[in-house]
Amino acid sequence: MAVAGQIRLPNNINSTLGALEAREIAFRVGRAAGPVWRSVDAVMARGENAITKWWLARLIRRATAMDEAEALAWLDRVRRDTAGGSWSILPDDTGILSMASHMLPASMRPSAVKGGAGAGFDGDPSQPVFFYVAGGGFMLPPTPRQRAIAGELAAGFGARAVMGAHRLAPEHPHPLPVEDLAGHYLSLIEGGVPATNIVVGGDSAGATLLLSMLLMLRERGETMPAGALLFSPWTDLAMRGWSYVTKGVSSDSPFRMETAAFAARLYLGDTLPTEPQASPAYADLDGFPPIAVHCSRYDMHFDDAVHLAEQADKAGVPVRVNYWESPRHHLERFRSRQAKESIELAAGIARGWLEEEEKQRLS
Repeated sequence: MAVAGQIRLPNNINSTLGALEAREIAFRVGRAAGPVWRSVDAVMARGENAITKWWLARLIRRATAMDEAEALAWLDRVRRDTAGGSWSILPDDTGILSMASHMLPASMRPSAVKGGAGAGFDGDPSQPVFFYVAGGGFMLPPTPRQRAIAGELAAGFGARAVMGAHRLAPEHPHPLPVEDLAGHYLSLIEGGVPATNIVVGGDSAGATLLLSMLLMLRERGETMPAGALLFSPWTDLAMRGWSYVTKGVSSDSPFRMETAAFAARLYLGDTLPTEPQASPAYADLDGFPPIAVHCSRYDMHFDDAVHLAEQADKAGVPVRVNYWESPRHHLERFRSRQAKESIELAAGIARGWLEEEEKQRLS
């Protein structure tokens, strides 16, 4: 009887990360708080992650126990609450209550964040535009906090924030949301905004859609934007990264592999998870604009972020990764020093891209 050979585990992501750091592509961002507060924040974050894991598993069990019509009606209510700010699939700056606020009396629900970025564009075409695609597992609309983040980022480099509008899964699987985003992006250009005056951005599943949009635009021969800001990007819907296993079973991430697989399955429909247009980890990024990635070291999507940087570098695309020693997914959602630091760094990078485009235009 044949004896199986030694099990070969995937390459340690630390070696890839170390190589990127040596080439000044990846940077560990300095800690912005003292050791006591860092310890307290880490405990709070892991507690939130553990609760979120339980919460998401409960939601999936509830959704799969319904018939299709009932599930879609329930999802529609969740979407309305999400857009209005009375419900969130993840804790944000309103805290743990944002996940379960629909179970509370109306008087106890956190109030919605005011303001934020609209889906359209009615500003000065000469003003830079920040085209932002919010994450939500492909199924949920932007929360008020995500709209506010887009506005904060845009203000940091003198741009007008525009939320990328697209249809949602599972009613509208891939590639329909990507086609919507490509059409929305092109409508800005048709409205007089030069592509070189547009910076695009996205978080989590929104970053997936954004990268897919860029692939679609390149395939059609359209002009690329000045750059792309990605926060905790999800690039591999087949989830090959070792961090999907290690962080999925710990409290370092708010997600399990099953949760991500559930969202990916509803978005992909009949598309394979290794299809490059749907899962950008399998795509050639040649011709892409400059990319900046911000992520947490202990996020389930961290391997995706590192491999994306390696992928972009091999294609000759300027790329930079800033990462934090944090267990928070999309840490910009929180009102914290790290969130402020990330937003300021990202705005500075975007400002540099626009200045470089202006230099090239004048030369």
